[in-house]
Amino acid sequence: MKVLLLMRHGKSDWDPVGVSDFNRPLSERGIRDSLIQATALLKEGYRPDRILSSPAIRAWHTAHLLAQVTSLPHEAVLPEMGFYREDRIAVETALQQLPENIDTVALVGHNPLWSVLASEWAGESIELSTAEIIGFRWQGLWERIGSVRRLEKVLYLRRTG
Repeated sequence: MKVLLLMRHGKSDWDPVGVSDFNRPLSERGIRDSLIQATALLKEGYRPDRILSSPAIRAWHTAHLLAQVTSLPHEAVLPEMGFYREDRIAVETALQQLPENIDTVALVGHNPLWSVLASEWAGESIELSTAEIIGFRWQGLWERIGSVRRLEKVLYLRRTG
């Protein structure tokens, strides 16, 4: 059984003047919410074997907070530039290249693509807010994920507050 967790990055800080979109950091709320959501994920019994993340600072920080809470070595957090560029083919390719011994993978990225993917895989309209996590599972090989259009939704951790 494979598990795919989609996590939207925590809320970013819009205050820093002259900081590019790519370099926007998490806000204090974004850090807090990411830690709360990662803890809730663990309580639900899910721990990623690997985390693939947009390298944008707010997503990268979120991914490392997730790794910290779930006791995943930081070396298991890998950057995927296509996630920042909102490239759905990059998401599919990254999943297809996962080793088959990876049972649970977390993808950390951005809207609107994360909500589009969540909606398509769940077969219902889903709008992921910052730091929210939705989980899917299916029986199959990572290399065949491209042919899968619907997945079984097993988890939806909405942010409170």
